[in-house]
Amino acid sequence: MVRASLALAGLGALGVLLAAATLRGTTGLESLPAIASQAFAWGAGTTLAVGGALRALPYDREQGVVALARARGIGPAAYAAGGVGGLVVVLALTVVGGTLLAGLAATAAVTGPVSAVARSSAAAVVFALFFAATIGPLAVATLGGRSRGGGYLGLLTVLVLPELLTPWTKDLLPAGWRELTSIPAALEAVRSGVQAAGPASVHAARAAAGLVAVVAASLIVVRTRVPRDAMAEDA
Repeated sequence: MVRASLALAGLGALGVLLAAATLRGTTGLESLPAIASQAFAWGAGTTLAVGGALRALPYDREQGVVALARARGIGPAAYAAGGVGGLVVVLALTVVGGTLLAGLAATAAVTGPVSAVARSSAAAVVFALFFAATIGPLAVATLGGRSRGGGYLGLLTVLVLPELLTPWTKDLLPAGWRELTSIPAALEAVRSGVQAAGPASVHAARAAAGLVAVVAASLIVVRTRVPRDAMAEDA
């Protein structure tokens, strides 16, 4: 799955360059970075997160990574932070890198003022950064220590089910707080807030706070699983 995600990212990069060349001098360039960030995130990024996190804790124990960490005096908290942080970095390189390429290609293809495309590019990069920082810990928390079926079910429950229930759950929140109904809604609110500024910044701030809470909860879950799933056995 990781190899497939990298192949998807490569194809996405080629697609971005072709799209920028096709849209050269048109108003469609303004939306290219946002579309590219969504494609890189939910395509290559999600595949990479799942492939990198699936049963990561048991595999580390079986392959001797945990034993090496223990021998070097690395505790459960540092081990958890290293595993999650490594996945976040790889996700960021893939998703943010592709988004940056889209922004640069769109900017280079503009024949007039570049301010609108630059603002769209900056918003798309922020979206990509929040995606990597959120989905990395979430993937390890839901997939890292479970069976394949249980991991997929956990990830879908947290990531997809709330989005499907949005038509009903949005009525449970104060008016205008839709960004807190699901992780995809929060990520989109962050992007829109950076691009549009003004009142949208308030929604972006709430969404960012919600995503930080998701990251914190994911790290707690990973930390509590490490002793049981990865560092409980010496052999």
